[in-house]
Amino acid sequence: MNDESTDLTALWQQQPVSNIDMADLTKRLKRQQRLQRLYVITDFMCLFMSIGFIAYTWNSLPSVLIYMLFGVSGSALAMTVYFVWLRRHAALATFEDTAQFRETLKKQLRNNQTIARVTFHSGWVSIVMLLTIFGVLVYSGEMSMDKLVSKLPVIAGLCVLMAGFMPWAYQRERKFKAEYQQLIEQE
Repeated sequence: MNDESTDLTALWQQQPVSNIDMADLTKRLKRQQRLQRLYVITDFMCLFMSIGFIAYTWNSLPSVLIYMLFGVSGSALAMTVYFVWLRRHAALATFEDTAQFRETLKKQLRNNQTIARVTFHSGWVSIVMLLTIFGVLVYSGEMSMDKLVSKLPVIAGLCVLMAGFMPWAYQRERKFKAEYQQLIEQE
């Protein structure tokens, strides 16, 4: 039995030890925590600003547009709550030990991939929503075709801006996936 114990001890001591750079891990997780908290604040500020815009311009907007903007704001509220929920790992993290650091960072990197994927798809969904809103305004008679034509440069600019989020979000998803894989390979 003693020889078996000695053999197990020798085998155990021969196992490779993964070197964890605690300074880098701590820095990455603290950075994620700051960024996620900033994103939560920004998400809510944008939501409140859009609701404030509706309230401020309430009397001058056609009722059809008000209903559509409430629908868009409801969707934005749902997205904001979902994103806050996905950001919770890093934003609300308490740091106690190395294993928790790694697990928190892994969870947040996976959630960041999801956020980037949703952002990618929200780009084309936003374009469809914008075009639908203007189409409904023209169809309902709240906006003339001449007025729509005069707004085409603005509409096109908004579509290009929203479409610009798609390649950016795609690159972010790939980046977070690579960071996650790197963290897994270090285990």
